[in-house]
Amino acid sequence: MTQTPTSADVPQGPTIAIAVTNDVPGLGFEHEGKYSGFDIEVARYVAQKLGYAEKQIVFKPVSTASVVQTLEDSKADLYVSIRPSLTATTAGRQLGVSNAYLIDPLALLVPKRLQDEFTDSSSLDNRKICTVKGTSDANYFASHVPGVQVEQRDTYPQCLTALLSGAVDAVGADAAVLAGLASGVVERSVTVLGDQSASDSLAAFVAGIAQVPHVVMVRQSDGELTKKIDNILRDMAEDGTWSQAVETMRKDVGYSFDESLNVTMRRH
Repeated sequence: MTQTPTSADVPQGPTIAIAVTNDVPGLGFEHEGKYSGFDIEVARYVAQKLGYAEKQIVFKPVSTASVVQTLEDSKADLYVSIRPSLTATTAGRQLGVSNAYLIDPLALLVPKRLQDEFTDSSSLDNRKICTVKGTSDANYFASHVPGVQVEQRDTYPQCLTALLSGAVDAVGADAAVLAGLASGVVERSVTVLGDQSASDSLAAFVAGIAQVPHVVMVRQSDGELTKKIDNILRDMAEDGTWSQAVETMRKDVGYSFDESLNVTMRRH
């Protein structure tokens, strides 16, 4: 891992650099230098089980599209969040990927005032859906909904801004991400389809398109570390820490995970 010089402003001794998202409430969010969210709690748990104290953890914000390069350039020791589109970004490179510690269905975020217009898959024809670069979401929608127009942005907040301004009709991402984005919108003027909306048919269709895993990634040269992390994630499930973290996410952003997709982690 990384050695950090001693100073009044940085952790002393060895540190572990963890790449995370920092702009999605409930998952990975930074406010005034403090990090919170479900992915962040997983990152802290893994780091501490690897022998690092809280003050030795250094979070590094990263875009989904730059995850692979960040790890390869040794700018981070681990990445903890949504699995990026490896087939699109690695081009033969090898990375160590843990078992999923959270699996979410694909979903859509739409303006609440227009939610009744989204009824079934045909209602996506000629609609503009914003997805984030580096994820597989664009391919998911393009391959299952031929009539949809997919636009990509660098970050989830940029997609949300495009939705609120009317530049796109919906944001496509995993359900936990969208719940986090919706939680920060004034007067909750947006809604995740299927979340108390009239469009359960479309929500079920989109959820059936793909399941999005959240994972821990390392450089392939750290193959033994990947195995160790899988064991640590099992410990997190067994000791109840995982359940506590998802309950906090539910309270913070109103997201309840799909138990059928997370049987291996839901043990308490």
